[in-house]
Order: sequence, then structure tokens, then C-alpha cells
Amino acid sequence: MILGIKVGPDKQSFLDLAQTRAPFAEVWFNVNRADDYNELFAELKRRKMQVGLHFWGALPDGTYANIAYPDNAVLNQSLAIMKQTIDIAAQNGFQYVNIHPGSRAIVAVDLLKVQFRLKSKPVDLAVSAALCIENSLDLHRYAARKGVIFTVETVPNRITNDSRQNPVNIYELPISVIEELARTGIPIANDFEHTASNVIMDNPDDVWRHVKEKTMFLAPYTRLIHLGFTVPPYNGTDFHDHLDNPLLETNQAVPNKQQMIELLKLFKNRDDVWILVEPNGRHVENYFLAQKILEEALQN
Repeated sequence: MILGIKVGPDKQSFLDLAQTRAPFAEVWFNVNRADDYNELFAELKRRKMQVGLHFWGALPDGTYANIAYPDNAVLNQSLAIMKQTIDIAAQNGFQYVNIHPGSRAIVAVDLLKVQFRLKSKPVDLAVSAALCIENSLDLHRYAARKGVIFTVETVPNRITNDSRQNPVNIYELPISVIEELARTGIPIANDFEHTASNVIMDNPDDVWRHVKEKTMFLAPYTRLIHLGFTVPPYNGTDFHDHLDNPLLETNQAVPNKQQMIELLKLFKNRDDVWILVEPNGRHVENYFLAQKILEEALQN
């Protein structure tokens, strides 16, 4: 596994890169503001790092890019800016582009605030799943021609615009669709916290069984890991906290530290898997905490 760090075009990311000297970075990449990343890209290339772009993008009317909703205008525009992101990755010699699988509804997004709002009712899951698979295969083949790896990421059941106590369902596709993508040969990004939050349950043991089962199935197809965890309530919501949270040492966190180590042992002989933490700040500290967890996982 290759441990990296999350970065953006902000000045703090340049400091984080200098302090960690990480061999790999994943860029929070808003394709609508592509020129904002020129300085960061130059720095990443100067450091001779491996780099992935985590795609984020909105259509001109503010609709969240979506390859799973049956609207030709939305699909065509979404595919266009995802392919633009793949082109940018290829032009810069970067390794991968990662996307979310899409939604059964039209969703408005504010990428500055990272907030979402439903604009339509959801369509049938089977319709969206088929579109996601078809368009993901198109993007996968396009990326392969450009020498870029294309990954699709597990996502939570709900999102939080303001509080985990007030979850919002934007009908992103469930992990069953991610499994179908894997079966077609699409490389997968397993965000452990998203995988845990793809279900709504009361018992952490049940959440853990779900995470373990899905991670074991997806392991052969996994090229990217986001090392995260969730804590109560297990209500399907996103949770991006730090690896020094005391709950990580308890059975309240899923996966907790020991469970993370168990999952990571599945990848101990893999040199083709990138891994990073996505905390809500303090990236340097979390990088070194993740390094310690990886060291434990790699021990016999």
C-alpha cells in the first residue's frame, strides 16, 4: 500500500506536503475551477509524487454531476467534465481519477460549502444502476486509453449539510451497485467510513460485519482506500474525524483501530493500492497516525 495525504489548492496543503514528504497525494479537484490547481500541480510534479484526482463538479445550472440519472443533458454534460478531469490527469502524468457513483435524483450542489439539495424525486434503482454501470464502463475505457486508472467510490447512505442529527437523502447509489461495478472490472475506491455508513443499524457489531464482508468481497478490485470510521449514531451519515479520536480505541467506532488493522491485512502484499485519510483538518497528524496503523497491519 502507498500512503498519501489529501490536498487542495490552499496554502496549508503546501505546508502539509513539506511536513509529511508523502509519496502520494489525492487532490480534492473541482473541475469547474481547474485553473486554481496549476500551482499545486506544479508542486506535486516537482516532488515527483504519485497523484490522484478526486472528481467534484457541477453543471452550468448548479446540478451535481451525475452519471446515473436518466436525463440526456445531465448525463452528457457530466460525462464531458469527468472526461475533462481524466484528460487533465493524463496531461499531468497523474495516476487516477476517482468519482462517486451518482444519484437516483437530480441534486443541486454548492461546492464552496459542499452542500446538497434535492431537485427531483428519485427514479427506480434498477434504472440508475444500469446507467451507472454503462457510463462507468465508458469512463473506464476512456481512462485506460489515456493511461489513467478510473475508480468508483463507496458512498454513505445519507449526507449531512449541517449536522449528523439531521441527515439528508440525496439517493446516491448503494454498495450493491459498487459490487456490480467491481464484477464488470471497474476498479473500486473503498472508503471504510462510507462503507460503514452505507447501512443504517443500531448495533456496531452488525455494522462491522457489513464492513468486513463488503471489504473482503471488494478487496481484489480495490485500488484506493480512504481510511475512515464512523461512530454513533449509525444512521448512515458521513463522518470525517481524526485518527486520535478516543472512540477509535473502543467498539463504538466502526471500523475501530483493531478492525482497521484486520481490514488492511487484506492488502498487506499489495503495492498497487493507494491509501489516505480524509479528516476534517490536521492532515499532517493524521498522516503519521495512519502510518502507525499501517505498520501494525503489515506485521505478521
